[in-house]
Amino acid sequence: MRLSDKLIINAAITGMVPTKHDTPHLPTTVEEIAACARQVRDAGAAIVHLHARDHNGEPVSGSAPYVELVGRVRDACPDLIICASLSGRRTSDVETRAGALESKPNMASLTLGSMNFPQQVSSNPSRVICDLAKRIYNAGVVPELEVFEPGFINYAKYLIKKTVLRPPYYFNLMLGSLGSAPLDLLGLGHMVSMLPEGATWAVGGIGRYQLDANVMAIAAGGHVRVGLEDNIYYDRQCTRLADNPRLVERIVRIAREMGREPATPDAARLIIGLADRKTCTPAVERAR
Repeated sequence: MRLSDKLIINAAITGMVPTKHDTPHLPTTVEEIAACARQVRDAGAAIVHLHARDHNGEPVSGSAPYVELVGRVRDACPDLIICASLSGRRTSDVETRAGALESKPNMASLTLGSMNFPQQVSSNPSRVICDLAKRIYNAGVVPELEVFEPGFINYAKYLIKKTVLRPPYYFNLMLGSLGSAPLDLLGLGHMVSMLPEGATWAVGGIGRYQLDANVMAIAAGGHVRVGLEDNIYYDRQCTRLADNPRLVERIVRIAREMGREPATPDAARLIIGLADRKTCTPAVERAR
C-alpha cells in the first residue's frame, strides 16, 4: 500500500466539555489519560490530542499540568504523536495558553478564528493567533490548524503569505458544531478545495455527526479525528455510551473495508512532514 493511502487517526480522548458525570469512560486523571493513549495507539491511532484536567476533573491550562501529562503519555507510548491543546475556550491569554508548549509536544492546536460554541465563545483574535503561531514555531512544534468554517482557511492562506504560518500544514476540519460550518458533502468539498497546496487534512464531526464526517473523509482521501472530546455516544440515537478505543477500532474496521490501513505514528510523521522522533531530521527528507 502506498504511504498516501494510509489513514491517520487523530484521537481526541478528553477535551474540555465532557465530564465523568456525562460518561464514566472519559479519561481525566493523568493515569487514565496515559492508559487511554496507549489503548488508542494499540487500536490504530497515530496522534493523540490532549487536554489536561486538574484533580477535580476540570480543564486546566499552563505549563505544569501539561509537562506532567505529556511526560506520562510519552512514557506509556514513546512513538505516539502528541498534540497539546492551546484552546481558547476558557481564556484568550497567550501566556496561559502557550504554557502547554513547555511539555515539548510534537504538535499544538491553533484555532484560526473566533467562534460561538453552544455554551461559550472560543476567543481567538488575530493578534492571539499570530502570537501563538510564533511561540509554537519557536518551540520547534508543528501547529495543528483547527478550522470550523471556510473563512478560517482563507485566513490561514493570508497568514501563509505573511509567513506567519509555514509548512508542514496539518488541518483539522471540524464540522457540525452549532454556530459553525455544518457537515455536508458540498461544504466539505468546498473547504478541501480551499486548502493550500501540500496540506494534510483530517475531518472531525461534532456529536452525532462524528461517524459521518469520518467516513466522508476516508472516502475523499483525507484523515480523521475521532474521540470522546467530540462525541460521547457510539450510536446515532445517543443510547449507548462510547469509549475511545472502541471509536478508534470502528474507524479502523471501516477504513480497511474501504481499502485504507491505519498509519502507524512513524508513517504519520512521514505523511505530515514532522521531524523524525529519533534524529530530529524532517521526516519528508528522510523519505527521499
